[in-house]
Amino acid sequence: MSEITIDAEVLQQLIKQATKKENKKRREGSYELYGNGKARLYYMLDRIPYRTTVEAKDEEEAQNKLAIFVDEIKKGTFVNTNYTFAEFAQIWLDEKVRPNAGERCVKKYIGALNSRIIPYIGNIKLKKLTKQKLESYFNEIKLTKTNYEKRKENKTVKPDTVKKWKSIIHACLQYAVDCELLYKNPCDNIKITFSNTTDEQTIKQLVKRKREKIQYYNAEEFKQVCTLAEREFLHYYSSEIDNVKKLREVGRRFIILLALKTGMRRSEIFGLAKDDEYYDLNLEDATFDVNKSRHFLAGKGKFTKYPKNDSSIRIKSLPKSILKYLDLYYQLLSQLNYKNKYIFDYLSIDGICSWFDKWQDKNNIKNIRFHDLRHTHATILLYLGVDTKTISERLGHADIQTTLNIYADVIKELDIKSAEKIDSL
Repeated sequence: MSEITIDAEVLQQLIKQATKKENKKRREGSYELYGNGKARLYYMLDRIPYRTTVEAKDEEEAQNKLAIFVDEIKKGTFVNTNYTFAEFAQIWLDEKVRPNAGERCVKKYIGALNSRIIPYIGNIKLKKLTKQKLESYFNEIKLTKTNYEKRKENKTVKPDTVKKWKSIIHACLQYAVDCELLYKNPCDNIKITFSNTTDEQTIKQLVKRKREKIQYYNAEEFKQVCTLAEREFLHYYSSEIDNVKKLREVGRRFIILLALKTGMRRSEIFGLAKDDEYYDLNLEDATFDVNKSRHFLAGKGKFTKYPKNDSSIRIKSLPKSILKYLDLYYQLLSQLNYKNKYIFDYLSIDGICSWFDKWQDKNNIKNIRFHDLRHTHATILLYLGVDTKTISERLGHADIQTTLNIYADVIKELDIKSAEKIDSL
């Protein structure tokens, strides 16, 4: 039997091919080398496929770039897109925000993006928008001034405002994660701190926020305001004045009573309707039905939308003390042949707040915001011993924790009083 001999050069090639096959088995991911100086890289992590095309003149370069590609995916820094933040923010607005948020919210987002976010990070590609770059942006933006044209002096932006800008960026990048363009959100775990600030205005804002508590009428003030609103309601109702003015003045007082005695939000009150389809303030059943909200937007006017959240949809009892005024109000609408199904549509949605502010000053009443009437309703119920779950449902909160968080100081005060009662035994 003759001996088989292999040429040394052929043997070297065979060994090289075997080594390549072995390396390919060990290597994570795979690649396809094109003949145009490019390579297609592939990798799968947690059943999610990733692929990209890179410059690679030979297999060695393709292997090196594949290793980098796999490492980036594992670290969560790989982005499967060439979108800049500005380009993707537009996609986020169109596909996520507009279909799910009100126009007022969309307008605020656009304003913040155009003035405070896009000019700073808009040209950065998503794949390059790291946690470090975002932290650098926040460190810079929190030192900037407001840009009101008509003010003599602009002040440092409020800490809460900076945090709102952060929430916008986080939401936008989270949508990129949901679309599998980002492996993880680089805005996660970023904390905006102001402990080193030397700006006095910022320090004042931070201290104010730390000490800030909800504002509300106490029981005595609650009775005082209800009595005044009821007296003025009846005064204007029976007066011989122009019908337009009569309806406006009566309606304003009735809105105050509704806010105090039901805890409805302003948008919910202006969404109350009465026609063949709706009977939201039901005189016979003594209930109020929240099933929509009404808003105003400059350039668009008044519009109706779904309530703030699913839990906002509720039917709750009206106190008997307000039924008399509801009956008279419905009679007035009938006498004046009022045709609009929204029973307060003749009033300005935003204007009611400024009017209420002036009305309090005129009558020497403690000045609180219109929204604080809602807080007053909840606080009075807490002092009357109504359980937190019932109050939460009456207010239409998403969950009871929201109620506990908002009224934590009141609940703490009641807890102290409870302890004192035990000691008095």
